[in-house]
Amino acid sequence: MCTLTDGPLAQRLASHPRVGLAGALATANIGIEQLVTVLLENRRIHRLVLCGQDSRIFRPGQSLLALARSGCDAEGFIIGAEGHLPRLANLRPAVIAEFRRRITLVDLIGTTDDGQIRRVLDTQPSPGPRPADPAIAAELAAGGPRTIRLTAGGRRTPIARAGIGYFVILVDRGARRLVLRHYGTDFTVCHEMSSHSAEALLLGVIRNGLLSEGDLAHAGYLGAELAKAETALRLGLRYEQDRPLSRI
Repeated sequence: MCTLTDGPLAQRLASHPRVGLAGALATANIGIEQLVTVLLENRRIHRLVLCGQDSRIFRPGQSLLALARSGCDAEGFIIGAEGHLPRLANLRPAVIAEFRRRITLVDLIGTTDDGQIRRVLDTQPSPGPRPADPAIAAELAAGGPRTIRLTAGGRRTPIARAGIGYFVILVDRGARRLVLRHYGTDFTVCHEMSSHSAEALLLGVIRNGLLSEGDLAHAGYLGAELAKAETALRLGLRYEQDRPLSRI
């Protein structure tokens, strides 16, 4: 079952005996690729119920219907899809063909009523598993274009050599906001911003030139710390810069 933009609907209906998998879908490209792969890897699934409201921009529901009806062109674009960038660049033609052959779509797009959806689910048969197709299994294992495996980690420029100061992140629980203070290399406070959004603070830092040009490692560190602070603010956790989140 794919509930499109409605994640809570998927959670409510996941326990129905006719539902093998349930989840939302946000995009008409990578999202559909992941959905197709999961469905074909599960040999017990032969029907996909589409329900919930479709995204007005990405249109993954409409794009799935178009995929089942017409497939993809030579460039991987779903023929007849109306959403934003409906291209399946990482699925081989044989995988798409198997999806169209094996998976039947049940179109309930726009339906959000639990009772109505459950009544449709009650009418769906429960076929047993079919033997795995070795060729399709090989295609799924091969995936799309070969990816390059990279090793995580690296070295961040020490603050003493960053040349533009350092940052202190505070959580103001009373005001429900994050506070970001920028200090110079002589430890004098230079700038201060506050927002409920980690992204807004990071964009403010970049806009005002508070990071050394090209210091991507420092920018990544600051973004990660601001995201941790926002999570702590939202979930009522203790935040201390450079330390793991913990309960208050």
